Amino acid sequence: MKDRTSFGRTILLAKKTCKDFPNASTNQNTKRWLLNKTESEPMNQTLEVKLPPSRPMSIPSHEDLMRQHLRDENLPEAVMPACPINKVLRGQKALVTGANSGIGQAVALALAHAGADVVINYVSRPEAAEAVVKEAMRCGASVYAHQADVRKEDQVQAMFKKMIQEFGTIDILVNNAGLQKDARIEDMTLADWQFVLDVNLTGQFLCSREAIREFKRRGIRKEVSCAAGKIICMSSVHEVIPWAGHVNYAASKGGVMLMMKSIAQEVAPHRIRVNSVCPGAVRTPINMEAWGTHEAYRELMKLIPYKRIGEPDDIGRAAVWLASDDSDYVHGASIFVDGGMTLYPGFETGG
Repeated sequence: MKDRTSFGRTILLAKKTCKDFPNASTNQNTKRWLLNKTESEPMNQTLEVKLPPSRPMSIPSHEDLMRQHLRDENLPEAVMPACPINKVLRGQKALVTGANSGIGQAVALALAHAGADVVINYVSRPEAAEAVVKEAMRCGASVYAHQADVRKEDQVQAMFKKMIQEFGTIDILVNNAGLQKDARIEDMTLADWQFVLDVNLTGQFLCSREAIREFKRRGIRKEVSCAAGKIICMSSVHEVIPWAGHVNYAASKGGVMLMMKSIAQEVAPHRIRVNSVCPGAVRTPINMEAWGTHEAYRELMKLIPYKRIGEPDDIGRAAVWLASDDSDYVHGASIFVDGGMTLYPGFETGG
C-alpha cells in the first residue's frame, strides 16, 4: 500500500479471526475494496493507516461511528440482525483457488464456517496461505494449503490427486484464481493478453475438468448432498459490462460465462451443478484510493444503485448458498453480487 503522507505515525489494523466473530460467516470488519481484481492483490496484508502526529492513536470502529451518529441525531439504537452459522456444508470437501487473499480468502473462510473441509490453493506468498489455513482451522475445519499454478495442467492434476489422497474426494470447487494486466488495446502485448486468458479462463477449465472427473467417478453421496458435485466459477460484472482499457480481462470473464453455461448444460444429467458468482465493487486494500476519500466514494456510488461498497463476506455468503442444497435447482446461472451495478445506473434519473 502506497504511503500518501511524508509524516505521522503508522497504525496497524490487525484483522480479527473466525473466533472473534462467532455469529458471522466471515470477518465483517475487513475494510477492503476491489473492483474485479479479486486475486492479484497483495495477499493477506495488514492495512496501514498514516495519521498526523496531532491526531489520536485510536480509530473508532464502524459500530462506534454508527452509535455516535444515532446519538447526535436523537435516533433509536440500531439493533443488528443475528447471523447464526448454519453448518449446511458439513462433511463436504472444498477446493478454492487463489484463496490466500481477497475474495478467495473470504470464500474459503465462509465454506469453513459452513462446515466444509477446505484446500487453500495459492501460487505465491505461502505465508499468506498459511495464515488463512490457521484462521479456517479455528472454525473447526480440516484445512491445508497447496501451491499450484492453475495454468499448468500437471500442477492442477497433482493438486487434485493430493486432495483426494488427503480428503478422499472433492464436493465443491470454487474457481477463484484470476488477475488483471491492464493496458490500452494498442499498447497491450500478446504476452499480457495470453497471461490473463491463461489464468482467468484456462485455469478454470483445467480445474473444472478434474473436478468433474472425480464427481462422475464417485457419484452422489446422499448423506452429504443432493448433487454429485458443485462448481462455482468466479466471474465478474464484466462478463456483460464492456470495460475499456481492460480488454483481456473482460474477454476472459465473457469466456468464463459461456464456458460455465456450456459445462452446466453438458453435466446436468450427472447431477453436477455449475454456476458463477459475478462480483461488482468489493472492498480490499489494494484499491483503497477508489473509495478512501469523499470525492472517490461519491464517484464510485454513481455506479452502484444500492449505494454501498460490497464486502468480501457478500461473496462468501453467495458461494456458500450456491454450494449448499438450498440452491439445488439453481444451475447454469450467473449470480450478480454487485449492488445493482449491472442495472444501467446512468438511467436511474431518466438517462
